Amino acid sequence: MTNPSGVRLLAGCLFTASALLLSQPSWGQGAATPPAPSIAVVDVDGVLQQSTAAKSARTQIERYQQSYRDEVEKKESGLRAKQMELQKQSQTLSQEQMIERARAFDADVAAFRREAEMKGRALDKSYGAAMEKINKALIETVGEVAQAHGANVVLPRTQVMLYDEKMNVTKEVIEGLNQRLADVTVPAPQVEAAPAAAAPKKKAK
Repeated sequence: MTNPSGVRLLAGCLFTASALLLSQPSWGQGAATPPAPSIAVVDVDGVLQQSTAAKSARTQIERYQQSYRDEVEKKESGLRAKQMELQKQSQTLSQEQMIERARAFDADVAAFRREAEMKGRALDKSYGAAMEKINKALIETVGEVAQAHGANVVLPRTQVMLYDEKMNVTKEVIEGLNQRLADVTVPAPQVEAAPAAAAPKKKAK
């Protein structure tokens, strides 16, 4: 299965800057000297792989995807049957009748494509809603773990070339996240009604 876009969105929005600064005051003129950076490192991808809530979200969205795939395959089969029947009718129908039926078939194909696109968007929206909850819980957990270690800067492992393994708090983040959010519900995808296509114009007699 292709990874749902929600995972990519989560990884992208969690650390949009090179580091997550944890509740540090503004250091303007006349302020005390800022503290020396104390850095912690988190493997975000590893956390998402091991998070029970993220695993649950992936399982749920996979079920929705399979259901939609079954529907798509059934409709594709019906369209193929219509196409074959249209080809057979070309031997007996007039040119004008064939043009009219070919237009109707093209309209069916266009409607099928619009519906498939809307279903894909609905899946992305539902998965994104679940991952947003996980993202929020993850950031809160990272903050707590960092505070427990006295860290004031947290870096994603993908942005660090070298680091002391003692700085890696990934395991604690996974444990904390699983305690904070053990499961999450992916809302049922709501497919919006696709805009109706304009009816094919009939040839004036």
